[in-house]
Amino acid sequence: MRQLNLDLGKKSYPIYIGQGLLSQPELLTEHIGGKQIMIVTNTTVAPLYLAQVKSLLGDYQISTVILPDGEQYKTLDTVNLIFSALLEARFDRSCT
Repeated sequence: MRQLNLDLGKKSYPIYIGQGLLSQPELLTEHIGGKQIMIVTNTTVAPLYLAQVKSLLGDYQISTVILPDGEQYKTLDTVNLIFSALLEARFDRSCT
């Protein structure tokens, strides 16, 4: 496994690269604040990994936004869909 550290001061975080990372749930859980998690994924990635990621995070309240795949969906309208889902699920700054 390779680890890259994104240096953002107090908001810094690691990026893990490698095989079998989903068999190491602590790589996810050590970076989670609060009890709510919003998973934002797309129609290509969700069928491959969403169920497994959700099962790793069983102790948390999980909400999901599944977006269409493709560059044409990387728009402000798509960001608004994510914000709407966060508001609807009553996420606050302590959530992940």
